[in-house]
Amino acid sequence: MATWEEMASTFSRVTDTLGTKIDTGIFDTVVALNMLGIPTKQSCEGHLDWGVPYPWVALQGEKEHCLRLYRYLSAFYAQHPLSLDTVLILHGIRLCSNGARFHEHFSGKEREQKLRQYQDEMQAFTQFLKTLCSAPDRSI
Repeated sequence: MATWEEMASTFSRVTDTLGTKIDTGIFDTVVALNMLGIPTKQSCEGHLDWGVPYPWVALQGEKEHCLRLYRYLSAFYAQHPLSLDTVLILHGIRLCSNGARFHEHFSGKEREQKLRQYQDEMQAFTQFLKTLCSAPDRSI
């Protein structure tokens, strides 16, 4: 099994077709998911000035990987406060906050506030995943 440092080193060299590296605000999420056997193919930390105003990670799309992520989400929300707006869901193969799909209906100030909330939720889940990554058997 690869260590966190080895996996982070690998993903620090990953770029998209334009040569852009993984956003720092979603980097640990990408590393953790891949360490836990959930391969990713795209991600974004969320931006107000371009792209979409919420963080997201797209999976490779294998049903078994989606099911594994679903189990991690279930374990996370068994111990973490749940908000209908910020709760992380799998929308197809994309992990994002439930309320993110309504971002076009929010005012500029609401988008800014919600982006922070959605990023905080993703970071809380990432911290949960990182504890699993450091466990000897990496299971829930």
